[in-house]
Amino acid sequence: MMNKGFTLIELLTVVLIVGVLSSLALPQYMRSVERSRATEAMVAIKAINDAVYAYAAGRVGNTACPDSFKKLVVSVPGSLTNRDTLKSKDFKYELNKATHAKIPGTNCAGVVASREANGRFDYKLWNPYTSGSTGKSVSLACTGSVGKGKEICESLQIYTSSTPY
Repeated sequence: MMNKGFTLIELLTVVLIVGVLSSLALPQYMRSVERSRATEAMVAIKAINDAVYAYAAGRVGNTACPDSFKKLVVSVPGSLTNRDTLKSKDFKYELNKATHAKIPGTNCAGVVASREANGRFDYKLWNPYTSGSTGKSVSLACTGSVGKGKEICESLQIYTSSTPY
């Protein structure tokens, strides 16, 4: 009678091959997941900046800037940690944080999204409006500490080494 099955050597070989393949694929998968998180934050930043613009446009002289997320008509998932800080699952959004990046048509500073993932993926996203720019900017900027945060910013092709705000 002949036993059907795999030998120990065959099983160990398969486990070794699966281990090597997953060690090669896992970092790329993690980078893709982090890029999608960053993309989600970029969409939220644009929505928040548009809500700030709408808020200021409704005020005389476009001089009033919101000091709280509660004053904005925008839906970003998360919870308020204080008036000007919204904490989502992956990012912390701060109103009026980008003081050198005024939202066009207003005197309001832009929004900054910070990703702090225990040193693994630490970076900040913001809209680099410049003084006197007109219209709505579609570009975003990203700065990250050395390592994975900088790598994510570079992979999004929006990395800058300058101080964001």
